[in-house]
Amino acid sequence: MAFSRDQKIFIVLAMLCSFCIMGDYGIVRPVSHSVFFDAHGSQNFPFVWLAVVPFNFIIVELYNRFLPKLGVKQMFFSIIATILTINTLAALFLSEIPGFPFFFYIWKEIYVMLLFQQLWSIIHSTMKLEQAKYLYGLFFGFGGIGAICGSWLVDGYATKIGSCNLLFGSIPLLSALALAFYFLLKYSALNTQSEEPAQITNFAKGVRAIRNSKYLLFILAIVVTMQVVTTLVYYQFNVSLDTMTSHQDVRTEYCGRIFGFANLFSLVLQLFGAFLLVHFLGLRRSHIALPLILLLNAAGSLFFPSFAMISIAFITIKAFDFSLFGVLKEMLYIPLKQEEKFQAKAVIDVFAYRSSKAVASCLILLLQFVGFTDMIPTLSFASFVLLASWVFFVYRMFQLKETTPEEEIAK
Repeated sequence: MAFSRDQKIFIVLAMLCSFCIMGDYGIVRPVSHSVFFDAHGSQNFPFVWLAVVPFNFIIVELYNRFLPKLGVKQMFFSIIATILTINTLAALFLSEIPGFPFFFYIWKEIYVMLLFQQLWSIIHSTMKLEQAKYLYGLFFGFGGIGAICGSWLVDGYATKIGSCNLLFGSIPLLSALALAFYFLLKYSALNTQSEEPAQITNFAKGVRAIRNSKYLLFILAIVVTMQVVTTLVYYQFNVSLDTMTSHQDVRTEYCGRIFGFANLFSLVLQLFGAFLLVHFLGLRRSHIALPLILLLNAAGSLFFPSFAMISIAFITIKAFDFSLFGVLKEMLYIPLKQEEKFQAKAVIDVFAYRSSKAVASCLILLLQFVGFTDMIPTLSFASFVLLASWVFFVYRMFQLKETTPEEEIAK
């Protein structure tokens, strides 16, 4: 009730944008996963994750270079037009053109983060920190509803109409996203600010901004650690799934069902868990509690490495990634300068976020090279060690003398 009419419209539009992005991803992710699986097999996932790095670098470099020239609005619509073109081509030719499944798997890894990067930069520039405790969970929650709807579509129709035909669902969702984002900008703080959001004009300057801030370095360490662990669990899930079925559409439906469970769990955490966690524990303790909970998840996979346990571990970490981790991470960006919210954040949340899979790939390939045959418990142990390191990173980050979001919330 304390919000003005324009603020309420902004909040609704931000929720709609989040719904459309995750609705599209809920369709594209299981389809790209299954088609890649069919074309290249589970053993080649580490190689496609490595290939994400150079492609990711090019995308972030282009984003940071063209954002100051085009502006936020034109940049977003250029990205939307590119996504619509590639996704439509994928719906028509994904299984027919050699190499297309490999490229499309990389592409969907990048573009969803690029869309969220711009959406959250607008939100950070408009919302105040005291509002983030309850609004950010709602933003993620509507994204979770979109992801569930996309997953249900995949689960119900993959074997009826074929995996690739599901990609036509991107067209209405991304069109609605473009319309919602257009009006979102009209009601955002950027519409009344004369300050340009882009002082960092290339990848190197974005990296330099991170290197010069201990606070950003710790955010980077937390993001990389979470994504490496998530990728290791993802690989364990793929190896286990490889032994269960070789039929593409059946595998697509199963992946859609698993992602649907993860999205449903994530939605509950987004709507209720994030607010309650921050409300009762505060931001500092919430950031410490998250890796401690995931340590139990890693221990379960280590001592009970069955397909059911691996599936549960995968659902859990995916649900946390899109809910508690996302909300807590985004709250850390609010005290930053405007250019850091757009370009330095892009380096962390687009490049580092997705390129972390290359770190996990190198670890997997190294273990294969030295002769480890039972990968699942070995990777569970590696996840356990990384999650323990995460607790240390959080502890050190909140020891910094500079003002942190925890102090801002206390004020």
